[in-house]
Amino acid sequence: MIRLSLFAFTAAFLFFGVATDLRAEEPAREVALVTAVTGTASVRSGDSVRTLVLGLRLRLGDEVAVSGGKASLVFLTGDFLSLKDGETLLLGATPGESTLTVGGATRGLGPDDAMTVTEKGLNAGAEGGVWQAQLASVSGIRGDGMPIAVAPRLAIAGENPVFYWFDTDTSGAGGMRSYRLVLKNEESTVLADQVIRGMAGRLNHFRFDRVPAGFEATPRMHFNWTVLPEGAGVPEGQLDASFVFVDRAGIAAADEEEARLHGLLEKGQLDETSYHMLLCAVFLDERERLFSDGLPHLLALAALPDGATYAGEQIARMFLRFGNQVSTLAPLFNRMPGAYIGK
Repeated sequence: MIRLSLFAFTAAFLFFGVATDLRAEEPAREVALVTAVTGTASVRSGDSVRTLVLGLRLRLGDEVAVSGGKASLVFLTGDFLSLKDGETLLLGATPGESTLTVGGATRGLGPDDAMTVTEKGLNAGAEGGVWQAQLASVSGIRGDGMPIAVAPRLAIAGENPVFYWFDTDTSGAGGMRSYRLVLKNEESTVLADQVIRGMAGRLNHFRFDRVPAGFEATPRMHFNWTVLPEGAGVPEGQLDASFVFVDRAGIAAADEEEARLHGLLEKGQLDETSYHMLLCAVFLDERERLFSDGLPHLLALAALPDGATYAGEQIARMFLRFGNQVSTLAPLFNRMPGAYIGK
């Protein structure tokens, strides 16, 4: 009995030691997101040093150093700041808990160093490897050689959304093609039936110059739509892609957030890359789930220097959320976003 008790005590002690070591190896919590990088900048995490890139999620205790150009970041608390050439920032959980080193002198950050860009803060969101497994599960699925209605889907706030589609049929000679966009309401009444132009193998977009009669941002109103080859008949019932306008408060909040950030951009308080990054963070936030509204800003990022990698990853994540045919496009945009984004 004594021998057994000693064995149990030893095993418990060893398990406690292993568990303690595992906890010690857990990474520090994320506290900020890189929203812009121009020139040369790096981040030191413990003993490792990496190049600072757009979209990198920074952790407590990381040290960001700018040796040429500038870098911008936003804390998950919603506070934005920019670093200039020669500045080094040791990250705390907030700007007030961080320290800045310039020319050998170190100081804490004051109220004038950072600017609150969103009162709600940023959604931390799990960044685990689960989505890589999801990518792998759809990467071997071939498209059906037909146009795929991509966005809008799920909930939206934009009163006149941009419609996106992707034609997987690349057997033709390329160039522009004609398609048919059909939009229905929840009673399956056709609100719009219009010929549009696009390219196979590219993410195409279309926006109505004049919103069709019956298509308005009525809260909780559902719509569905599709893109067909020109000359194809309109299917009966509900179409491929469906979406719903959020409630009036959600539409107003999204409009207000976009207008406020655009005002900061116009005043020069926010750079263009950070503007689009922050709007992506707002619309892709799991608390709001206005994914389709974020797509134009992701595409704007993809067109900026060094923005394609981050944009492609986020577009892939979005397409996986949409599911069905759209999810099969996710691996393409994750690997080579520049090859599939329409000009």
